[in-house]
Amino acid sequence: MSLNSAHRIVPRTPGIRKRLQPPLSLSSTAPGEALRRALLADSEVAILVLDPEGRVREINAAALRLLGVTQAQARTKPAAALVHTVVEGDRPVEEAYRSGRIEREAVITTADGEIPVLLRSYRLGSPAWVLLAIRDLTQARRMHEELRRNERLATLGQLAAGVAHEIRNPLAGIGTSAQVLMRRFEPRDERARFVRVILDEVERLDRIVTSLLQYARPRTPELRPAPLEPCIHRVLELVAEAVQHAGIRVEVDVAPRLSPVYIDADLITQVLLNVTLNAVQAMPGGGTLRYEVRKRRRRAAPRGPGRRSDDPATHRGRSVRAWAEVQRVRVSDTGVGMSRGVLAKLFNPFFSTKPRGTGLGLSISQTIMQEHGGTIEVASREGRGTTVLLSFPMEKRHGERREPHSRPYPDQPHPAGR
Repeated sequence: MSLNSAHRIVPRTPGIRKRLQPPLSLSSTAPGEALRRALLADSEVAILVLDPEGRVREINAAALRLLGVTQAQARTKPAAALVHTVVEGDRPVEEAYRSGRIEREAVITTADGEIPVLLRSYRLGSPAWVLLAIRDLTQARRMHEELRRNERLATLGQLAAGVAHEIRNPLAGIGTSAQVLMRRFEPRDERARFVRVILDEVERLDRIVTSLLQYARPRTPELRPAPLEPCIHRVLELVAEAVQHAGIRVEVDVAPRLSPVYIDADLITQVLLNVTLNAVQAMPGGGTLRYEVRKRRRRAAPRGPGRRSDDPATHRGRSVRAWAEVQRVRVSDTGVGMSRGVLAKLFNPFFSTKPRGTGLGLSISQTIMQEHGGTIEVASREGRGTTVLLSFPMEKRHGERREPHSRPYPDQPHPAGR
């Protein structure tokens, strides 16, 4: 065999030069070719076959829908231009050619918006062809998160009422007694140092209790039309000292002529503050913190029990609209990033990588976003930084409410049974 200038393997047979099929061909016979094409066409997973030059040789209908391109566009563009993620410097197509096989989750950017996916790639033959399979995780992730959230809420809801009385009342007594002791000691008395430790720990425990109650029983957002940009600037004022001390460069890029969205500005400021503090702490040696606000299209979320039963986007509690317009705040940093293990536990209550963290900051942020009818998504790679996507619906609506004993309308199932 020999390799011609077009990187095609050509067998040497007397008087015959025949091009071999790509390594994944089932057969050169007509039935084998028909079977291969049928498998590609019927697959719900997006499949791309890439040649050694990084071009799309074959692409199925699921991939065209997912990436939002036509057959002609897919074949004229490099594969790296079609499949790229929201994380700066992350190049899954190049990684697929370097590695024999990869399997990981990512958030890819398409013509219709950002979509969470499971990427699988297989390198075949020499020179290398690549089979790239992309599974849309939007619905699976939403259902998984919904199940886990309901399980967590069932437990936390039972504990929350008792925690307020059983822990807070003794804490108040301990704190008051420690303050009385502190006043009896001279400022330079060595014993005062231990009393200050008691007061600090009482304050920390009180924050944990407050966060737990806020997570389990959040207040209802008071939605008013407001732009998102002032919330960003308010957060930057609050963290200005920490940003300056770490030597972090801040960039704010807001698209012109964005219409207001219906938000509770105080709650959204809390979400942005939590995300920003995480980003700042991930860049102790400096870096870039960037905010982008854009209008985007994304897959519409299914309607939940707290949303209006007469909403035109629903039919019997189910979404009938494939895509919805949102305003998206993208917060990205160039910090240390996170491993896949940490990323999988990020929204779990009480999970924290910080020595004194409560582990409830992102859980509360997720609750606030869901009750605005929006979403929060995180993409990260170790050593390459983290990107957080906050999506807000353009229409006025509340998201899912945590009221397990109420049923908003007859055809909606009880939340605990979902």
